[in-house]
Amino acid sequence: MTATTMTDTGWSRYRGLVALAVGYQWFYNGANFLAFKVAGNVLHPLMVATLRFSIAALLLLPFALVRWQRSPPSARELGGAALIGVIMLVASQALAIWGTHFLPAGVAAVFGSAAPLFLALFAWGLFHQPLTRRQVAGVAIGFLGLVLMGWTSATGAEFRLVGAVLTLTAAAAWAAGSLLAPRLTLPRDPVVGLTTQLAAAGLVLGAIVTVSGITVRTDLSRMPPAAWGALAFLVVASTLVGYAVFLTLNAKVSPTLANTFNYAAPVIALCLSALLLHEPLTVEKLLAGGIALGGVALMIDRKAPGARQPGRPANT
Repeated sequence: MTATTMTDTGWSRYRGLVALAVGYQWFYNGANFLAFKVAGNVLHPLMVATLRFSIAALLLLPFALVRWQRSPPSARELGGAALIGVIMLVASQALAIWGTHFLPAGVAAVFGSAAPLFLALFAWGLFHQPLTRRQVAGVAIGFLGLVLMGWTSATGAEFRLVGAVLTLTAAAAWAAGSLLAPRLTLPRDPVVGLTTQLAAAGLVLGAIVTVSGITVRTDLSRMPPAAWGALAFLVVASTLVGYAVFLTLNAKVSPTLANTFNYAAPVIALCLSALLLHEPLTVEKLLAGGIALGGVALMIDRKAPGARQPGRPANT
């Protein structure tokens, strides 16, 4: 599995579009952590996640119903989409929002970007997919950069160990979902598939916040404009646009390339959090970020795109 292996041969003609999609992945994933921090400091982080995915599902529902009639999904396809929604949106994204509540936004991005390490371990241990030497070097150097960023950032009263544990768990769940998704039978229509994932996540999170009493303690009328803006960013730019872009890259191009944002997002998050949230940004952090991006350069193999990987469903 190489970073630029395009599993859909049609995508090999659109390298510029792929580059644009990857760049957007880098930006919005870095900005995500600022939105997590701003909204999660006003509402309970699990309520932020519940609103994020539920609102996005409701916005997509009319379009999904129309497309459902054109291409009705099977029960197996709906089950696969729901499973991915629970893994990648509840076990990953909801925990990332929660973890950011206990960390500075830039630091949370560092710990939350450990997914490539878990991606490599899961691909090797579970699916027996060997990595090239170039990719192994990229993972090692990139992870070293992330460790250095964490080491230089994990100081001050805002840092709590539980936040690092939550964000690392979220990264592991994201990696697991990234590898599992192409191996499941999912709805052929991407809008139906995405809506199913969002609805499943919204239902699971809705049950959690209701049973735990978080819903009763939530007062949306007291949310400041900044928190509403952060929630709107998470719903539109991150979930409706960004998650759809990720799913396309992950299924049609390569899970490795789709997850390269894990190296770039911390740098973007550190810079944005320093500019907008006034979090400290030191030379050491910038140097560590440069090392992490060096890992990205090594991971991205510029060989010609190959064919569809064996065992990958044609409808994802």
